[in-house]
Amino acid sequence: MMRKNFSFRYIYSCSRWLFSFIIMACWVPLYADSQKGLPVLETTDFELLGTDGGSLHLTVKAHKMCQYENGNATLAGGITIVLYENKEDNPTNIQADTLSYNKAEDLCVLAGNVLLSKPQQQLSIRTEHLSYDIKKEIISTALSIVIVDKENILKGSGLRATKDLTKYTITNPSGAVEVEQASQF
Repeated sequence: MMRKNFSFRYIYSCSRWLFSFIIMACWVPLYADSQKGLPVLETTDFELLGTDGGSLHLTVKAHKMCQYENGNATLAGGITIVLYENKEDNPTNIQADTLSYNKAEDLCVLAGNVLLSKPQQQLSIRTEHLSYDIKKEIISTALSIVIVDKENILKGSGLRATKDLTKYTITNPSGAVEVEQASQF
């Protein structure tokens, strides 16, 4: 009789231990299996000023910034980026809900209500997702876009553009554009 009681307690104890182990095994991978893992640096009300040769090159503001061990970073909430080309009076403004930087690919991905504008040229681009390849200096998206300039509104899906937006290609465009023709002699 004593032996049956012992085996019941032993099985009960082992099953509790096994159940606890299973729960712990399920709990740990919630963050451990994530590609990003845990951030090594996390800050709120993030602001970055980038200079080159003593002159302001860019400003980045966000409500939250996380940096990871592999060099990747994410920004969230009210992202505002101002890029200054040669003069501080002709900036490029970028707004988005989130930004992800992948260090290995040298790629920035903006998502959620993305607005890219050049006020001096009266040019703006709206989309939900925009990628910037830092090595190639190419802006791209496969989603729908709206480009508004001084006189035209262009819509389409897909965009590939240079960093300064002087040249761009729209996949599947729609809209009307007025083109001035040169006078013939």
